[in-house]
Amino acid sequence: MRKAGKPKRHELVICRVAKLYPNSAVVEMIQYGNMKGMVHVSEVAKKWVRDIREFLRESQHVVCKVMSVDEHTVSLSVKRVHKDEANRKLNEFKREKRAEKLLEMAGKGLGKDLEETYKEVGYKLQEEFGPLQKAFETAFKNPELLTTKGVPKKWADALVEIARKSFVEKTYTARGNLRLVCYRPDGIEVIKKVLEKARKNGMEVRYVSAPKYELSNSGKNYKEVESDLEETAAETVKAIEKTGGEASFELVK
Repeated sequence: MRKAGKPKRHELVICRVAKLYPNSAVVEMIQYGNMKGMVHVSEVAKKWVRDIREFLRESQHVVCKVMSVDEHTVSLSVKRVHKDEANRKLNEFKREKRAEKLLEMAGKGLGKDLEETYKEVGYKLQEEFGPLQKAFETAFKNPELLTTKGVPKKWADALVEIARKSFVEKTYTARGNLRLVCYRPDGIEVIKKVLEKARKNGMEVRYVSAPKYELSNSGKNYKEVESDLEETAAETVKAIEKTGGEASFELVK
C-alpha cells in the first residue's frame, strides 16, 4: 500500500480529505506516507461548484489524478477520474490494505514494526511483484519464487507462513440437470453404467427422482470446470440416445 518517493504525473492516488477551504481541498496521499496534495475547486467536479462541501467532506477517501508535481506542491484532480477508474482503484486499495495487514503480521513475527518491514522487504516485494496482494498469492502458490526474486530467506519463510494461514484457495463448482430414460429391459443397468463412467471422469452424480439426476464438477478454474462438465454430460446423453432412449442436460447458471 505504501510507495516510496513522489507520485508521477497522471497517476491515480488514494487520498484522504484533510482540510476544506472555500477554493481548495488539502488531501493526504495515503500511499505516499500521507504526503499533502491540493485539489483546486475547479478540479472538484465537472459542473460549477457553489460550495466545495457539497462534493467533498473531511476524512472522506477519494481517488485523485496527479496533475503536476514540483518541489513544494502536488496538484490533484477529482473530476478527471472516471467513475469506473475510481471504483477499480478503491477496490485495489481495499485489497492492498488487507495485504498490508498480512505484511505487518509477518514483520511482528520477526520483531519488526511496519516501517522497518517496508524498508527490509515491503518495497522489494512491490518492486518484484507489484501489488502486495500478488506477493502474498505467490507466497501461497509458488513460495520458492520469493527467494528466486531476492527476498531474504527469513522474510520468505515469514511471508509463506502468514500466507498459508490466511489464504484458502478458492474452489468453483458447476452443476447441471440430467434427464435419462432408457427403454431397454436392462435400462437401469445401462443408466448405472453411463453414470459410473461420468464418476470416473471426476464428476459427482446425485439421484434426484426418476428420471432426473444432478451432475456436478469442482475445481480451481471455473471455465475448465464448466467445460469438463458439459463434455461429460454430452457423452452421457449420447450414450443413452445410442440405446434408443431419451436424454438431455441443462446447465444450472
